[in-house]
Amino acid sequence: MRNFLSRLIKDQRGMSFFIVCVGITALFGMTALVTDFGRISLSRQRLVNAADSAAMAGARDLCFISDPLTREIEARQRAIDVAKANGAPEEGITVNIENHKVSVDAEQDVNLIMSRLFGVNQRVVRVHALAQVSSVTSYKGLAPMTIYDQPLTFGQMVTLKFGESNSSTPGNFGALALGGVGSDTYRENLINGYQTIIRKGEKLWTEPGNMTGPTDGIGERLSRCTDGCTYDNFVPGCPRVIVIPMHKDMPQGRSEIKITNFAAFFIDRESTLSATNEIKGYFVKMAVEGDTDLFEPVTSLYGARLIE
Repeated sequence: MRNFLSRLIKDQRGMSFFIVCVGITALFGMTALVTDFGRISLSRQRLVNAADSAAMAGARDLCFISDPLTREIEARQRAIDVAKANGAPEEGITVNIENHKVSVDAEQDVNLIMSRLFGVNQRVVRVHALAQVSSVTSYKGLAPMTIYDQPLTFGQMVTLKFGESNSSTPGNFGALALGGVGSDTYRENLINGYQTIIRKGEKLWTEPGNMTGPTDGIGERLSRCTDGCTYDNFVPGCPRVIVIPMHKDMPQGRSEIKITNFAAFFIDRESTLSATNEIKGYFVKMAVEGDTDLFEPVTSLYGARLIE
């Protein structure tokens, strides 16, 4: 036996065969690792995207469905539908709602290919997402108008730019000087929005005067909508929807106001029969991009924020 082992060790052909076998085994192992790891990673990322989208969709519905008896049911179903639409298997979706938060857990079996050579056929991928809706505290693209901070209801018509000066704020008609004073700046911001981020707590200057001519610029903005939008059915980014700041001051002439909130309105000058120097809109709620505060009550603008 000792002589046999000695010959086997000295036999280069036997050693070569042994090295080749080890190399082939290692090669198969690496191939299995790379191939199946890629499948697992891809499936996990798709499942993460599905869970994140589902949690945010459910959180939005949870915040703005008014009926307390159906709010959680509809929000949960919305989350499930969105998860399924993004590729998550229905049997692996679990949605929980608690304390105004929506959590989505999803799992999926991933069939392996090369790992079957080593007796491993499947791997279970599990992901978790938690979302909460919160109030937006900053916005880019404000229209150069402002109103007094007040409770509003969905679909309520509000005068945003007055045709006559209010007795409590003499000289002011609701216009703002964003990024500079003058009618040209006001008109440009009315058409395209002020392209600088404005935050709650900042102070802005009012733009006194009726601004009758520049106010006509709102017509150019409204003409850009080609989807037949209405206040209760509009596409994201519709130019008929404007966002303005709110305040609790009593400005007189050119003076400063402090932003206390933001509000969105759907402008429809024909149905409101607004005069050329007036702008009216329907109060709406919508999701936008911007900084959010989980501790602020949601009013008009909100952002769905993933917290896990």
